[in-house]
Amino acid sequence: MKSLLSIFSLLFLFAIIATGDDLASDRDVLLILRAAVGGRSLLWNITQTSPCLWNGVFCNENRVTVLRFPGMGLSGKIPLGLGNLTQLQTLSLRFNALTGTIPSDFAKLVNLRNLFLNNNLFSGEIPDSLFNLKNLVKLTLGNNNFSGEISPKFNDLTRLDTLLFENNNFSGSVPDLNVPSLQSFNVSNNHLNGSIPKRFSDFSVSAFAGNSLCGKPLQPCPGTESGKNSKKKLSGGAIAGIVIGSSIGVLLILLLLFLLCRKVSGKNDSNDVVPSKQVEAVAPREKSGNDSNSVVAAAKNDFKNGNSLVFFSNVNKPFELEELLSASAEVLGKGTFGTTYKATINMGMSVAVKRLKEVTAPENEFRQKIEQVGKMAHVNLVPFRAYYFSRDEKLILNDYMPMGSLSALLHANSGAGRTPLNWETRSGIALGAARGVAYLHSHGPTSSHGNITSSNILLTKSYEARVSDFGLAYTALPTFTPNRVSGYRAPEVTDAGKVSQKADVYSFGIMLLELLTGKAPTHSSLNEEGVDLPRWVQTVVQEEWSNEVFDMELLRYQNVEEEMVKLLQLAIECTAQYPDKRPSMNVVESRIQEICNSSLEKERLSEKYYPAESVAPQD
Repeated sequence: MKSLLSIFSLLFLFAIIATGDDLASDRDVLLILRAAVGGRSLLWNITQTSPCLWNGVFCNENRVTVLRFPGMGLSGKIPLGLGNLTQLQTLSLRFNALTGTIPSDFAKLVNLRNLFLNNNLFSGEIPDSLFNLKNLVKLTLGNNNFSGEISPKFNDLTRLDTLLFENNNFSGSVPDLNVPSLQSFNVSNNHLNGSIPKRFSDFSVSAFAGNSLCGKPLQPCPGTESGKNSKKKLSGGAIAGIVIGSSIGVLLILLLLFLLCRKVSGKNDSNDVVPSKQVEAVAPREKSGNDSNSVVAAAKNDFKNGNSLVFFSNVNKPFELEELLSASAEVLGKGTFGTTYKATINMGMSVAVKRLKEVTAPENEFRQKIEQVGKMAHVNLVPFRAYYFSRDEKLILNDYMPMGSLSALLHANSGAGRTPLNWETRSGIALGAARGVAYLHSHGPTSSHGNITSSNILLTKSYEARVSDFGLAYTALPTFTPNRVSGYRAPEVTDAGKVSQKADVYSFGIMLLELLTGKAPTHSSLNEEGVDLPRWVQTVVQEEWSNEVFDMELLRYQNVEEEMVKLLQLAIECTAQYPDKRPSMNVVESRIQEICNSSLEKERLSEKYYPAESVAPQD
């Protein structure tokens, strides 16, 4: 049976070659590829004449130019015939379970610029066919089972800027590659030995770790002049280091003993008595030179004098200030305007308590502004429930959101018990957040949020978005300007108290980029050279590598790739340098709604073409 299938494939391949280079022959090649490795993983409607309508297939001038099938669950060997896609520029098969070697007919892919085969089960040596690809710019073969030596013939590929071979079984030495454009190079965790060529001396240590290599950026090679010099210097330095280290160690011990004695003495002389550690968890004391009374004592004095929690008109008074002050609490996070705690009242009710810091507004002004903010009511806003004002303490009470923030879900969500964020969830969060911000903006041209971040997008148990901290930029304006390095602040904003609606749109666009890429605006890989998230995304898109910008979790949703790209384009528009180039939040909300509707329609059509109970469609 297998021999008959092979004969059929060869006859089919010869027929393709005979028909010439056109879209019909490209279509036939893709069907062979699907039969060999795809099966139902490639959900194509094969009744369509044009393969350009198939998920992951992109065309230009009536030829297939891009194939993107990352994380599609493909398995098996790549068949001969793919080399007949002579206009192919990008081939992405990463994060699958493909086996075997790289086919020899890849030599015919003379227009190929990007080849991503990393994170598969490929084996064997790198074939000479690759060295015929003179236009190749990016080649990633990491996390496979490739073996043999890394050929110096890579010098023939003069346009290479990315060459990644990490986590394979390569042996021999690192070739001396003199490709001027090469910027990214990694051979870590192989079986390489010998010295690292001078060409790579400025690369990071991580690019060569996990081998038996020496020379910069690693340790000097034995027997070299630098190795001898470093050994001699080390002997002299070690002697000096022992003497200096011993002296410093004695001084540190004496200093620690002095501080310990002073601390014990201070405790014995202290008259500050905090009645309840639980109360201090809700409103911890910030000590200063002129504050002689504890926060708890001040709050209880205010309670005796008639000061109490002020609940907004739409909320029944469920507890008193004294119950809040005696509640157990845990820190949820620290933000621009203060620290937020989860307080659990005796009756089992949980609320979020934000302790504002450095509020400069007088009492009348504060109460007036907070009352205006408290009137904001929308299903996608975290409602204000109550507030407390005294000379020493300003507290705001909100509903407690059990799923935490979008930021935590994106960046602190790891390990075996992680919750994957699929496309439907992410697009729903984007829509809910857009509705909440658009509602705020609808209350006049001066009404804006002022501090939109992924940390201020909170989630319900069903992952519905709730926008928090709105209005605090005006109500609890701190005495400092929040750090612009955080990545959310629009370039034109210099005053934290004067954030326009178009500046909100910029921050919202950053949040969308974060949602799609999985990268925080302060991600180290972006900021090593001062690159912010919008610039990084635009650079990747301009290099025709747009699909590689998405978070790995999203790569499996090939049927809605068009919608993901549309949301990415909207995010880029929101982060335009000039405010007048950015859309309004009403437009943003409307466009995200259209994207979500389109996704739902495609899901319905997919179920129509490929019902769950049907067998795999015939080729």
